[in-house]
Amino acid sequence: MSTNLKFEIHDSNNPAQPYYWKIIGRNGYDTLAKSETLTSKDHTLRMAQFVKSSATSLLFQVFRSNNGSQPWTWRVLAANNHVVVSASETYVNQAGAQAAADSVKYHASSAEIVDKTRSAVSSRW
Repeated sequence: MSTNLKFEIHDSNNPAQPYYWKIIGRNGYDTLAKSETLTSKDHTLRMAQFVKSSATSLLFQVFRSNNGSQPWTWRVLAANNHVVVSASETYVNQAGAQAAADSVKYHASSAEIVDKTRSAVSSRW
């Protein structure tokens, strides 16, 4: 089991915004959060690096979602209240959502960023 989170840069299915990034959990396979799709690979990388380097100072919100059976989720907001990243899952209780958000907040700075796009040649930052 991996001891750190990992940021992955991926190709999207949206030709106008062909990239996104996601945060992989400490277990190495759960997707904890995913960004919106973005227009360039460079912008996608910069956004992942921003969250990686700024996580402890960003606003993490745990809130109720519209999912009846798992009504809790979380997101990260920038200073301008723009959603930077949203949880990929919903949670049965508030504590589960808070634990996932805290994992990202406190472990992002040591996370590796891995390029998983079709054009990647095992690029790592």
